[in-house]
Order: sequence, then C-alpha cells, then structure tokens
Amino acid sequence: MARASLRSLLDTRELGPAATYKALGLTGGAAAHTFYIRNNFTTHWVEEAGWNPQARQALNLLGRAADVGLDRNHYAWPGLQGLPDSLRLAARAGRGQQLALSELHLTDALLQYLLHQQRGRLHPNSLTAASPPDSLTAVLIADQLYQALQSPDLVTALLRYQPTGRGYRLLQQTWARALHASPTDSARLMQDTTAGFRRVAVNLERLRWEPAADSEYAIVNIPAYRLQLIRNGQVLRTHRVIVGKPDMPTPVLSSRMVVFVVAPEWRVPYSIAVREFLPELQRDPGYLYDNHYRMYDGRGRLINPWRVDWQKMTPEKFSYAIRQRAGSFNALGNVVFYFPNQQTVFLHDTPARSAFTRTDRALSHGCVRVEKPLQLAEYLLRRENRAAELTEMYQRVREHEKQRYDLTRSLPIYLRYYTCETDKGKLVFLPDIYSQDKPLEMALFN
Repeated sequence: MARASLRSLLDTRELGPAATYKALGLTGGAAAHTFYIRNNFTTHWVEEAGWNPQARQALNLLGRAADVGLDRNHYAWPGLQGLPDSLRLAARAGRGQQLALSELHLTDALLQYLLHQQRGRLHPNSLTAASPPDSLTAVLIADQLYQALQSPDLVTALLRYQPTGRGYRLLQQTWARALHASPTDSARLMQDTTAGFRRVAVNLERLRWEPAADSEYAIVNIPAYRLQLIRNGQVLRTHRVIVGKPDMPTPVLSSRMVVFVVAPEWRVPYSIAVREFLPELQRDPGYLYDNHYRMYDGRGRLINPWRVDWQKMTPEKFSYAIRQRAGSFNALGNVVFYFPNQQTVFLHDTPARSAFTRTDRALSHGCVRVEKPLQLAEYLLRRENRAAELTEMYQRVREHEKQRYDLTRSLPIYLRYYTCETDKGKLVFLPDIYSQDKPLEMALFN
C-alpha cells in the first residue's frame, strides 16, 4: 500500500521534477527520488502501525544531531516525531499515502543529514545555504544511505560517513563526550542551543569544508597562535606564532612550502613603506640608516634620503624601494619560508622574540612570525635527507650571508581559523580575534 503510494507521489511527469519535489516538501529533491528509483520504490521506515525499529533508530540519530554540530530542527525532526498521532487521525483510505509521505520525509531528512555531516550546510565563500546535490552527489549519498540500511547498526553506519580529518575527528568526539558526560555538563554546554553548542557547530562546519588531509603537513591555527607539524595524525612539532593584527588579518589559505632563505634581505612592501616609513622619514630622514635600511629608485640606484624633500612627498608620489640588509636586526630575522599564495603571505623569524611570551599575539602585518624557526628549517632539510647541509646553513646565519634552500619535497601548509579545538581530551574555546564566528553562526542558525 505504502509502496504504491510512494511511486505515485514521486511521479514527476505531470509537474516536472522541481515542482513535484517542492509540492512534497522535499529539501534535497532529487536525492530522495534517486534513492527510491535505485531501490525500486521499496519502503524502509514504515509499517502498518507507523515507524519500524530502523526508523526509530534513524529518528534517534536525528534527535542527537547536536553530537555532530548540527541542529535537529533542520531535519524535520519535530514533525517526524508525530507520525503515530497523525496515523490515528488519518482516514483508512488515506493511510497508505500518509505512510508514504512519512517514509519519504524521513529519507529526505537522512539524506540531508548525511550530506551536511560530510560537506557542511553552507558554501564556504558566500556563507549561503549549499545548493541541492548534483546528480553524482545525489547518487553517492543515496548509495551511502542504502549501504547503512544493510548494516546491523544503522546509526554507527551513518556516523561512519563523517569527515576523517584529524581536527574534525578530535573536536567532534570530544564535544560528543562532553555533551553526554552528565546532565549538568550538557545543560552548561548546550544552553538552549547557544553558546558552547554554536561555537562548536561553527568550527565543525569549517572543518567539513576541508579537503582530504595529506599524510604530512604544517598547519597554523590563527586564533591559537600556533603552528604544528603533523605526520600520520601525530603532532611532531609545535611552534608558537605571531599572526596579523585585526586590521591586517592573516588570511586562510592552502599552499605548499617550496623554499626557505636564511639571512634574508627584507624588501619593504609599498603599503608598509607609505603607511609607516613615510611619516618617519618626514620627521627624520636618518630613520633609514639608523635602522639598517637603504632606499633605491626605480632603476635600482641608491638614493640619499637627505636629498629628498619629504615634506612634499605623498603616498601617490612615493616611488622608492626600501630594503633592510641581513642581520640580527632584520625584520625577517634569520630565516623566511615561502609558499605560493595570492596574498604574498609567508612565515618568518623575527628579532622581537620576547613577543612570543604574550598571550595575545595578533601583532603582525599579516605574515606569520615563527618561534624557533631554524628548528623548522632543520626539520625541512632532514626530511629530505639533507642533514649534511645543516652546518653550512648555521654558518650562513652567523655570517649574515644569504642562502636559498629549494625543497625537493614541498610540504603542504594550511593557514586556518578555528576558535574551538581540543587539548588533552577537553574542549578549548579560543578568542575570535578577527570576529569571523558571528557571520558564520548567523548563517547556520538564522
């Protein structure tokens, strides 16, 4: 009875697919249709009296969507709970259609849950709701639901499709344990789906946007002021870092570290030159020489700063290149690490090493300053079996003699923004230094 009604409900010939799905109230549309076409319109969730045991397991999973940072209200959970009551009120003639609609809506909810659990609810760039799955994704998700239905434990099988990345796995598992540790802890963390839950949900959403992780990589978590080297899911090294100020934020990006340079020369970016150096030069042209800088014209000729009329100089007229020679005073310190990116951001040393003892380390112009950077350089050479070059590298540093080291095995590097993470099995909430949580939270929950 329900099977025939299901086939009839999903007949798109009269209205067309889009209008049919809309009339039925299907969020995922084609994915549910694909699921039933591929399974010859077999029902999986309903029996004459209402939900069958597998459906009750599925409803329990949706009811605990907060475990994975999702809101159960996005998956028709309250309405689906009411099927037994609605069946009691339904006329006998309409019972098959009522069961078919309930079957269809539970499948639609589970397919959406599977999709969001794996890939997130939003587009990463626009923070708008993700589009319904394309045909290939619809088939993939439909097959995942069907495979889970063949498993002896439906809930475990469905949860297995979560992202496998280290950051996601640690945060989700820690959150789920904390959420169910005790009624007191649950009340404190959930706070009526605000505060702790929303903070975790925002960061699990970010982690769902991640591509499959490499086996070895470097990751900078900007709000944690920390760089970690990860290999096969294990932390090999941890370095404190300094990141961009709120008005000059370090960007989120993915790249590969391809080269590092010891005893580098610093070529001052134009934006810093006109914003910070120009006012200093207008007060005292000796500022450059006092701080080991030199100035050049467009043809590379050395310019005497005392021969420039700085009082008439404007940012629009400023056409000079400013460079700082290698040395212990150099703004880049002893070493700089480069990776291709449109924002011209890189990792580097700094002479102001006392700043690493501060708890708030959003201090740079956008690049990432690394504590103990020569140990990072040593790691990069050793992973390429180039330990024989270390003596020369340290000698170049001591003598302030520039040397470039091209890596034969580039190292993936990720600059990320996570305001919630785990530490020894406990949740840690980090400062939202760039105020990026609120827009994402609004998009997820409003």
